[in-house]
Amino acid sequence: MLKQKVYQAMKTEGWGENKACLLAVSTGVDSMVLLHVIERLFQNQGSFGVAHVNHRLREASNEEAMFLREYCQVRGIPYYERVWQNPPESGIEAAAREFRYRFFAETMTLQGYDWLLTAHHADDQMETMLMKMIREGRLQNASGIKRKQSFEGGELIRPLLTIPKADIREYAQMNGVIYFEDESNQQTLFQRNRLRHQVVPLLKAENPRVLDHFQQLSQEMIYADQLIKKQQEDWFAKLLHVEGNGYCLDLNELQTFTTAERYYFFEGLLQKISHEKGFSYNTKQREQLLALLEDNPSQWGIDLDQNWQIVRTYQRLKIIPSDNGTPSRAASEEKQFVLKKGESLFLSDHEWIGYLPKDAKVPEKVMNWSEISQILPVHYPATVFLRKRKPGDRLQLKPGLTKKISRFFIDKKISNEKRAASWVMTDVQEKVLALLPYLFSYLSIEQETDKIHYILLYKYRE
Repeated sequence: MLKQKVYQAMKTEGWGENKACLLAVSTGVDSMVLLHVIERLFQNQGSFGVAHVNHRLREASNEEAMFLREYCQVRGIPYYERVWQNPPESGIEAAAREFRYRFFAETMTLQGYDWLLTAHHADDQMETMLMKMIREGRLQNASGIKRKQSFEGGELIRPLLTIPKADIREYAQMNGVIYFEDESNQQTLFQRNRLRHQVVPLLKAENPRVLDHFQQLSQEMIYADQLIKKQQEDWFAKLLHVEGNGYCLDLNELQTFTTAERYYFFEGLLQKISHEKGFSYNTKQREQLLALLEDNPSQWGIDLDQNWQIVRTYQRLKIIPSDNGTPSRAASEEKQFVLKKGESLFLSDHEWIGYLPKDAKVPEKVMNWSEISQILPVHYPATVFLRKRKPGDRLQLKPGLTKKISRFFIDKKISNEKRAASWVMTDVQEKVLALLPYLFSYLSIEQETDKIHYILLYKYRE
């Protein structure tokens, strides 16, 4: 029965004479039963080899490796072994797994194997799903172990995945399969062992078919995840746009989205861009993003890590490198310039300003840049000052009417980034003469145009 299930599982995944398989064998009952079955299935077709890692974490490790080496030699089975020389002091489980699979990958590549077979079974599946739900609670990961996945240019197949551990032990007993018990599997130091010995037996007692139900749940979660990913790909192709080194989207196009659609859109978006750009994010940041979208403030930003941020400016949302974002307030407030009549200067590599006679020439570099200019009154201050905005700055629009610059920005829906980039021009008494590149104060407007001598010209590259 077990042999037939393994055969059927491998046939379903495309097994045939052209498939060379590498078996990951630990000498435990699961992998030794898989080896026993594969030996019988491969009698007339295909080829296979055995890969074993000697972790040297237990006294019996060398004995087990010697047994498996001789087992394969007697039967003419290609055998590949690697010893773990320098295990870390902490995080041993994860490090051991990484070491094993790196060795398997190298062996597959060097020896030309198509499939890697591992002996994960139905109990492993249930334990893994419970661990994922306890640790993460994420649909994408809680589906557990896949029976088939890409691996090192080939595929990783788990033909025992639907078979209970009890059936594997029964097969070993009936067929005289020799195996070794790892005594560390009985210790409750590790979470998997605690679930295996303390939780899973209770669930099995509640319903003998619980393993089948977890298998069904796993498959349904895999299908659901496939559907979600397909929908996400369609959304991104339609709504997501590359802009410079980052991405942007129009939030108006998401107005018809349900709460569930918005959740999976942004969850998939963060996964996609973090993978492509190499930054990290966490659950708290994702929840913060969704909460801000729900509360709907017009402008905000979230730092994802030191190099990337999400910035909303009204109905535009960007995920961009941090150096594309808004300068810090401290850095902005440090920038101050003095401009005297007849002078000009560069405020930055993309901004130039001149307080010049009306017929003066401007540098060739700035000729084609955008501009704002104003003809100045004859008695205009001979010296003006340029700085960044301060709280309480007001601009005179006409006699007796002023408006806070902060209010002007809100009314015109000017982004935080552009607000930080703007310049306030004042006289020596700190009266605001202009907000560049947007408008000039009423104080800067010449009433007698026949007495024009100077203009204020601000040129900038967008």
